Parts: sequence; structure tokens; C-alpha cells
Amino acid sequence: MAEIFTASRALGLMALVLLVFVTAGVMYLSLMEANDRRRRRDLEKSSDRQNR
Repeated sequence: MAEIFTASRALGLMALVLLVFVTAGVMYLSLMEANDRRRRRDLEKSSDRQNR
């Protein structure tokens, strides 16, 4: 019974690590998208000013 408990604890820990890894990846991609969106918006504003 102790071996099963150890295996289930290891699987639970692996699941937790995977959850943290995926969450960090989603946060990173969201941050990069927001930065890119802001950069594109700023480029569009500067190109509109130059066209006037």
C-alpha cells in the first residue's frame, strides 16, 4: 500500500508541475501578445501622423 501511495503522490506532483508550466506559458504568450498589440497600435498611430 505504501508503494501505491508513493506512486500516486509522484503523479500528483507531476500533474501540479505540468499545471504550473502550462499556466506560466499561457501568461507569457498573453503578455507577448499584449506587447505586440501595443507596438502595432503605436506604429499605426505614427504612420497616420506621417501621412497627414
